[in-house]
Amino acid sequence: MSSSVEQLLSHSIQELTRKLGVQESYAIRIRNLVQRAAAPLMQCIYDQIYQTNTPSQVPGTPLQDEQAQFLDSPALDSLQASDVFRSSTSYVTLDQLKLKSFSSTGQPALDECMGGGFAKGMVSELLGESASGKTQLLLSTTVSVALALNTPHSVLLGGKGESVALITTQGRSAARHMVHRLVEITSAQLHDLPADQLQNAIHAVLRNISIACAFSYETAQHVLCYMLPAMILRFLEQSHDQHTPPPIALVAIDSIPPLLQHDMLQQDSESISISPTARAAKLHALAEQLRDIALGSAEKIAVVVVNHVSDAFDQDRAYVRQAIAKNLLGSESPMEKPYPAIHTTHILPLSYATQAVHFSGLLSSVQHRDSHLKTAQLGLVWANCINARFLLTHTLSHSKLRRLSVVFAPNAPANRHVDFSIESRGTIVHAIH
Repeated sequence: MSSSVEQLLSHSIQELTRKLGVQESYAIRIRNLVQRAAAPLMQCIYDQIYQTNTPSQVPGTPLQDEQAQFLDSPALDSLQASDVFRSSTSYVTLDQLKLKSFSSTGQPALDECMGGGFAKGMVSELLGESASGKTQLLLSTTVSVALALNTPHSVLLGGKGESVALITTQGRSAARHMVHRLVEITSAQLHDLPADQLQNAIHAVLRNISIACAFSYETAQHVLCYMLPAMILRFLEQSHDQHTPPPIALVAIDSIPPLLQHDMLQQDSESISISPTARAAKLHALAEQLRDIALGSAEKIAVVVVNHVSDAFDQDRAYVRQAIAKNLLGSESPMEKPYPAIHTTHILPLSYATQAVHFSGLLSSVQHRDSHLKTAQLGLVWANCINARFLLTHTLSHSKLRRLSVVFAPNAPANRHVDFSIESRGTIVHAIH
């Protein structure tokens, strides 16, 4: 049976399509299902705390409830004091569980605001206008993951670090610029190290980061369907070899909207009427591929994408301005006071618009001014395809400060924010609550 599985996984998608006599999309699904089924089982926290002597019993049945035996673990009696879960074989600290569940940005204050960093097994989005720091934060996170700082397999401790797949939709010149910035960020973060260790760290970053250029939606499809899954599987199978890259822990895409702008420019007058449907279908297909990447391998992967913003419509702006006037959002800074009540002739938004401001980034982008409010591009379809959204904006108090706000995330409260700055070398140097 195992040989049959290995033989199936060794075939390319084209070979599976031909041998199974199915469409290419079905062959991809079959291969993903087999890959998931063949992956080793992962223990959850519940399984590490509780054990039964009859593993063949179905969980939740009366027989298991009567005969279940709990581990005699100090974690159950003093969990807050020890912060340790005990399994049958080893101790797993909460910090270790956190490292396995999140990809760190490299800045503790940012990680705390985001609920731990970018969660693995989920699709997270960095949203913001131009020059708000999206790419810089993405590259800083890439360096942190590649070096695996504050982890047992850190490059500084002799480990291999973690691999990162970086996809840019801005062309090869942008890819070359990213490589240059990655080297600058690494040099700035580790400037205290001796020259030879710093050079080794830079080599580790360049070795652990793979960059691909996707010029169109079709190119991105090819990268996500064929190139990236094969790379993830190969790195995972060869993870014990010291001369091969470590498993991929982060996949980053900068950015999503350009993939659809090319199609919009190519449209003719007859296809404009069906463009919203085709656009929604492409967004769904793209999101499904990203989720498969995040959850498809034995080790979950953090997927981070960059999105842009556009000016909000008048009705949405009127709704937010009235929310500010009524002080529904509160004020965190004494320098940012709400404007007085604004009398507007606009009709209040309908129920959808009222709800949309909570996940489109409008409420999080409010800077207590009566204009220039922004909302996320790609619309409601894409908002329902991602798991977390973080908004980056400029602050009013200081031109060099940026603000990261949580629009929505399963592991962090909405509207939580933290201010940070970026040096000219692209390094996030400090964070301010």
